[in-house]
Amino acid sequence: MQRVFTVLFLFISLNIIAQHTKQDATRAIEFYNKAIKNLAERKSAEASENFFKAINYDSTYADAYFKLGQFYESTRNQENALKYYGKAIEIKPNELTFTQGYTYIGTRLMRAGSYEKAKEYLSFSLKNSPPNSQIVKQLTKQLEQCSFAIETKKKAMTFKADEMGSTINFKNKQYFPVLTADNETLIFTARSDEGDENLYTSELKDGKWTEPTSISSKINSPFNEGTCSISADGHTLVFTSCDGKDSFGSCDLYISKKVGEEWSTPQNLGESINSPFWDAQPSLSNDGRVLYFSSERPKGYGHKDLWMSELNENSVWTKAINLGNTINTLNDEISPFIHANGHTLFFASDGLIGMGGLDLFMTEQKAGTYTKPENLGYPINTYEDQVALFITSDGKKGYYSSDLKSTIKLFQFDIPKELSEKITRVNIVKGIVQDANTKKSISAEIELVDLKNNSVLQKVKSDSVSGEYTAVLPNGSKYGLFINKKNYFFKSLTFDFSEKLDVGGKVVNVLLEPIRKDVKEVLNNIFFDSGKADLRPESYAELDKLQKLLKENPSLQVEISGHTDNVGKESENQILSEKRALSVLNYLTKNGVNPLNIKSVGYGATKPILPNDSDENRQINRRIEMKIL
Repeated sequence: MQRVFTVLFLFISLNIIAQHTKQDATRAIEFYNKAIKNLAERKSAEASENFFKAINYDSTYADAYFKLGQFYESTRNQENALKYYGKAIEIKPNELTFTQGYTYIGTRLMRAGSYEKAKEYLSFSLKNSPPNSQIVKQLTKQLEQCSFAIETKKKAMTFKADEMGSTINFKNKQYFPVLTADNETLIFTARSDEGDENLYTSELKDGKWTEPTSISSKINSPFNEGTCSISADGHTLVFTSCDGKDSFGSCDLYISKKVGEEWSTPQNLGESINSPFWDAQPSLSNDGRVLYFSSERPKGYGHKDLWMSELNENSVWTKAINLGNTINTLNDEISPFIHANGHTLFFASDGLIGMGGLDLFMTEQKAGTYTKPENLGYPINTYEDQVALFITSDGKKGYYSSDLKSTIKLFQFDIPKELSEKITRVNIVKGIVQDANTKKSISAEIELVDLKNNSVLQKVKSDSVSGEYTAVLPNGSKYGLFINKKNYFFKSLTFDFSEKLDVGGKVVNVLLEPIRKDVKEVLNNIFFDSGKADLRPESYAELDKLQKLLKENPSLQVEISGHTDNVGKESENQILSEKRALSVLNYLTKNGVNPLNIKSVGYGATKPILPNDSDENRQINRRIEMKIL
């Protein structure tokens, strides 16, 4: 009898539970429908409350969870959006109407670096999205980024970044570091706790960075100054300032020149470069004559594009031009950095295929066009945003800032070998230009010419107060460095980096001779094949300089003399020296120099500069000289 009673009780209990479950499900649907009506009436708070009541009555109500996911996505509450989208998908996996949740979770997984799992979610979304829609384009790109990131991480480079220490990181936030070409002066932006941005500088002394100081009271102001760029010699500065009194609108670019130890009052770079829109993040070429920057102005390819302007022969900045759609995308391109070699451009983009978000890329400028940008790889690029990078002229070290949530600090690292090998390294030549007689400093024009094609690569000036100059010579060619000053005889230097792999720096002080009687100069960039008197094409740059000097000074009477070392027969050396001097004379007269003002003579090996006791000395003794008569 008791057994019958137990079975009957269990039946009644289950029936009651079923009735309650049915009632709960009905109540859940009622609150769900109320929430949907609330949404139509734009009563979002009531809607979320009713969705919660729905799932309180039915904890397996997937549609209510999904709607809560949508609600929290719209309010930008990522944590709850992920929670409720995830719960909906867990209850009803492969539900086509939950595609938005798959997209949201997949996108966040990708941004967190979980690329394999992200592919699963995003692939579901792609399969169930309308063909040829905008979302399909987005999902296709995201999946491509996931695949790229997975493969790139397999080829991870050795990378270790070091914080630059408390001396440099002296505030809570400092960023956008740049260095002069000799790597001895660091300039960066630092922000005060009150939000004021200023530029600071530090010098490398005995292997350590000095305490940062304000770059200049003429530059730093109550307005925000930051994201600067410096020319190779440290004498031309372009920086960003926002909402200044002479601004074209938003942020503009300004320029300041350093003479001696003093910076000039900054000048707005004008309407050729600045616009009523955001113009910022400049990068100067090593000679300060080409400027790259990022801008939000219209008529570009995306939101923020990279633009460029050049300083023409009249020292006027040309109208800025867009760098084109090889580099610029529908999204953002920011933080351009032109390496000291003059043709490798680095920048950040979230429009090109990368690890997700902003990645760093490099491109090479060749004959006025840019190569397809190349992602710098992992772990320089990660799932986090990489905003900016500075690489030293020797291609050995990189500098950047990292956002550590409560602080932003500067870091440095050794450039991975895989990346360093792709960057043409440069050599630094610096020194002082002085009058040979008075030893006073001279502001002279320094012109770098690639002797292989007679093209001018760089024009800089020595400082009028200190006489200091800096020139940047990339590996891979033979160069002539010409120091020019009106009323002085130009000085020429030769540097052959055609086969050089490593890089370094040289100090070459220059004494310029005033144009006067009996002054003589070695023409260092006149070249002949061994034992021959035919001018090689690399000689034309120097000969053209000489031709210009003689035509500008038509009263000058000059002697061109040829000299050899003591190897070989004396008579043959004499004839060779005469023929070489005559070749120079013939080139000059054919190009407009009055033949009555010039004569040629050969001295063979009779007038060596140094003893002919080494290959180096004999090379110096083999030369062409010019003497003013």
